[in-house]
Amino acid sequence: MTYSCSDFFDDAMRCLADSGAIAASEIPENNLGAAADLAMAAIVTMHRASLSANFVRELLGEVGTLGTVAEEHGTEALAFLFYLQAAIFNDTFVEARSHDDSGLLELVRRLPSGATWMKHIQVAQST
Repeated sequence: MTYSCSDFFDDAMRCLADSGAIAASEIPENNLGAAADLAMAAIVTMHRASLSANFVRELLGEVGTLGTVAEEHGTEALAFLFYLQAAIFNDTFVEARSHDDSGLLELVRRLPSGATWMKHIQVAQST
């Protein structure tokens, strides 16, 4: 039994639809280019979601609880970390103040993937 490109396409698109990455109704018929673009966008989004989840896993592995972060760095630090998680998911950045957020920035740097997470933080220099 052979497995054709058409079989692969159908299986891949069904898998993406079954996982909720795309809606089955969005799969274009008779337009493989548009379908491939849809599939690639879904895969990139799933990767970003995985990165975002890894950030939270590493953070909680380092601090134990979010309450610990609030006690040590204040409640605004929690908001910053949630904005950072969103920036990782959206492939954007959050802005930090180098002096005011120095302890929090050091916490992020200490995480196993700290260099990756720091790419999503733009540090404003204090004057």
